Amino acid sequence: MTLVNTNEISMTNAPVVSTQRRYPLLYWTTMAYIVGIPNFVHFDETGRTANPINLTSISVVIQAVITAYLLVTMLLLEGKPIEVRKIRVDSGLWIALLLELMLATVLEPASRLVPPTTMALFLSLFRLGQWVIAFVLIVALYSRTPPRQATELVVELIGRSSWIWVALVWMILPIMPAQVYGGSEEGGPDEARRLGGQLIHPSHVALLGSMAFFYSLLFFPRGPRKWVACLIALLTIFLTGARAQQAGFLLVLFLYTIVFSRKPAIRWGMAGATVLALVIGVSFSSGVMKYIRRGQSAQTLSSLDDRTRVWQVSLEAIRMRPILGYGYSVGARNAIRDHWRFAHWIPPHAHNEFLQTALDGGVVALVLVLCIYGRVFWRSIREVGRGPCQLFLFIVFAQFGLNSLTGGELGSQYRGTGAVFILCCVGVLAGAAEKVREYRVSYQRKAANRGTPLGADA
Repeated sequence: MTLVNTNEISMTNAPVVSTQRRYPLLYWTTMAYIVGIPNFVHFDETGRTANPINLTSISVVIQAVITAYLLVTMLLLEGKPIEVRKIRVDSGLWIALLLELMLATVLEPASRLVPPTTMALFLSLFRLGQWVIAFVLIVALYSRTPPRQATELVVELIGRSSWIWVALVWMILPIMPAQVYGGSEEGGPDEARRLGGQLIHPSHVALLGSMAFFYSLLFFPRGPRKWVACLIALLTIFLTGARAQQAGFLLVLFLYTIVFSRKPAIRWGMAGATVLALVIGVSFSSGVMKYIRRGQSAQTLSSLDDRTRVWQVSLEAIRMRPILGYGYSVGARNAIRDHWRFAHWIPPHAHNEFLQTALDGGVVALVLVLCIYGRVFWRSIREVGRGPCQLFLFIVFAQFGLNSLTGGELGSQYRGTGAVFILCCVGVLAGAAEKVREYRVSYQRKAANRGTPLGADA
């Protein structure tokens, strides 16, 4: 990678090509699992119906089984462990979180409204297994990449997967418009039409679109291709109507232009754009409010699209079982359903990463997730000045952090942006640890060089 101005950066294909040539099957298996399976057939996953068997869910199961089989086969044929070289990603935290969620799932309490089934236990454990597969794939690929190229590989995977999803949305839109541009399955009956629809949740489309935007801004070469890509990403974010993700994108964009950009022209341009946006907002306030409301009432909007009600119900459930929680995925969803007192909509999750984690695995799981978020954030902000790759990872994780307030990754089932979150965490944690290791080796060499003449004189 050529490190120049963060606004005029071109990434060479050498690291990725090298990794592809050495481990082509592992690389493309990882890429395919990161992207996942689109929800190309309508599937109600809100809990209103008990229909776990459908074309989309079968495809997801098949992909997970094939991926696990290929991973085990590659490791056996190669005759090497998962980590070819030692990397530090705070494995203890991840393993402890997995064990805690598995224990909570096995000891899942019976629901008052939903009859117990064996399928629910297997479904929850399978969804935990999806996270394990993603983590092992990413760690295996990262550890097989040279240290100086590993961070670039992570950035490349995030950028490519984000643009693959953006391209899929726009390619399928004219073929299945009702599936791609409509209400999501988690929304209420009066939800407005939004880009993403039932193919992938609009909030995930907005999050992936923002990553695609910053990837294009930082790493595409200067020219029409770069600005066309940025415009497509901006249009994608706008059409999703995902207010929380849009606000997070604008906040991170403002932070980037004001704090991290090295060009005064960009800072002044951002200031001018902010003033222009305020003027347009005041002039067309009725249209702006209509866009923000998405056809909802003022009461619904004031409750953050009923999220405050979901948070209240989640807290009630957590207080009744604070230590172990209700089990991953299915158990947590049933706990919300048991305490939900409204008939118009049954929320599938807590709409908050930390409340959802407490529902899944109790206070222990919550503390572990907070430690993961805290450590990744602290290391990413310390490494942000090293280069464009570290800056990009900080931007991506900052958006995940903002998204955790109204959504989340670890507490919910694996989908869409889950593998991107793991990629970001591994890239930040392992990259920071490798920097410390390089510093120690360099310091030891300098000390040895300083000591050699003294020994010779003696």
